[in-house]
Amino acid sequence: MSLHHQLIIIGGGTAGIMVAAQIKRKNPAIEIGLIEPSDKHYYQPAFTLVGANTYNYEKTIRSMSSLIPKGVSWIKESVDNFNPNQNKLTTIEGNEYTYDFLVACPGLRMAPELVEGLTDAMDIGVVCSNYTNPIHT
Repeated sequence: MSLHHQLIIIGGGTAGIMVAAQIKRKNPAIEIGLIEPSDKHYYQPAFTLVGANTYNYEKTIRSMSSLIPKGVSWIKESVDNFNPNQNKLTTIEGNEYTYDFLVACPGLRMAPELVEGLTDAMDIGVVCSNYTNPIHT
């Protein structure tokens, strides 16, 4: 696996997959690395429909490997830090990757514990979020 890519995309969510697909369509020769640690892709825009009980949650889940465009290198790691002055990033696994261009769309990490009392309210079921448990919503 090359540690240098013309383009590195951080995030295998809808945004990252779409950017990779669009750029590959325009220029199939460009070397793209997509950094995403998860094996599964969740189509979060449908979570609202799941919460409204009009869409099956299982249909929002796909294997990441089935969605990454052909010719894009899947780097199954997590980014730890950036060094934009040197066009370099380091992963939690300790690997360094360099790039000519970078697109960062890592998505969200839900952290209800940052709001006092929110975790407790969610645990007893009086508060819900489509992004933590769309089935409960």
